[in-house]
Amino acid sequence: MDSIIGCVTDLLNEKPPFENPHEVIKLIINRLKNNNLEDHKKALCDAVQLARHHPDILKPNMKIINTKVIDFLNYQRIQVVRLACQTAGELFRTMRCVDRPIFDHIVVGLMCKTADKNQQLRIDANWALDKMVISVPLLVAIKALAGCRHKNPSVKVAQLRLMHGAVVIGDPKKILISPGLKEARRLVLRNCITAIEDSNADVRFKSKKLLQLLKKTNYEVFSSALVHDVSWDELKLAEKNLNVDNLAEVLKKNGM
Repeated sequence: MDSIIGCVTDLLNEKPPFENPHEVIKLIINRLKNNNLEDHKKALCDAVQLARHHPDILKPNMKIINTKVIDFLNYQRIQVVRLACQTAGELFRTMRCVDRPIFDHIVVGLMCKTADKNQQLRIDANWALDKMVISVPLLVAIKALAGCRHKNPSVKVAQLRLMHGAVVIGDPKKILISPGLKEARRLVLRNCITAIEDSNADVRFKSKKLLQLLKKTNYEVFSSALVHDVSWDELKLAEKNLNVDNLAEVLKKNGM
């Protein structure tokens, strides 16, 4: 995967397993129910540690944990938001909880932080999203990424980078031909075509890079997918930018 950073969990250092994990989960829930910020931070740190060694104990309580992650992503304090990003990444890796709409809210929150002024926070957010793409089912990841609509070029670049990684992990050939991944393919193509004439050069580059990957994987299937999944105006953009010169033949072949 086209990852831009390594392991970033300096706020969540690895520790030995808890001796009494059932008591720890009770403490976590109690801390999250009060109004003390330090207790909330301690609860998330302990939740991550519990997820690393006792995921089954944490699983029934993921809703309250993830709700607090969303809350922390909206904080003004950098260290609190960084903790939220690192917690989200670790929980993607260990728990793989994709309950909607909370999962989507976390992904969108992280995506917004990829454009933050603070460099370390941008790194944390990108790292967490890398973990998401690696850990959850392909269609789930693509849906969540496609659901992030943002005008900032840094967010668009992150979105396309992550989609590219998801396609590589999921296998470009499967994306193009598998009936079960039809929606993922449609979302990827539409997002790329929308970005292909963006005013930002990096956004255009990432878009073309992903489309070229699919085009190179199977040219005929890729052309056919364009015909079925995007509008006529979008097809014109594809012809112009990707040298897809046989779309007229594909249209005839498909009776369009």
